[in-house]
Amino acid sequence: MDPEALNDLVQTGGAAIVAAMVTDAWQAARVRTVRLFQRGGRDPQEIEAQLDRSVARVTREGTEAARVDQVTRWRDDLEDLLSESPEVSNDLRALVREVKAQLPPVQQQWVQHITASAGGATSQGVMFGNIINHSDSPSETAATGSGAGSAAEDRQGRRA
Repeated sequence: MDPEALNDLVQTGGAAIVAAMVTDAWQAARVRTVRLFQRGGRDPQEIEAQLDRSVARVTREGTEAARVDQVTRWRDDLEDLLSESPEVSNDLRALVREVKAQLPPVQQQWVQHITASAGGATSQGVMFGNIINHSDSPSETAATGSGAGSAAEDRQGRRA
């Protein structure tokens, strides 16, 4: 798997796991996550304990920062898992699809703000949506990604 596709998959996987933690989708996502890591040779009881600690942190802190920390934590674990057992990548994709389908509509959309300054550059990836890039100048606003052109046109139409 190429590095960019791997990064996109593990980021989306981590986000899906954490998004499910405080919803009715959690029990099914938890079972699928344990099974995924078990197929990769991990101890299911250890994974269950790690998931329980993550849920406790997300629930206790209830902040975006806590969720981001847990997404990063699970993204890293998923990256390690796929490096050791690339054959489970399709199982991870299936987990993401299943969790996404069970999430309430408001949690199916994720907004991420990335800022580059002093000539810096950013790298972005997207699954299940669009990337919309905005520059400092409104005249230079660009939209890219699947379906993003129509989203940009919709915004312009509403302004007119």
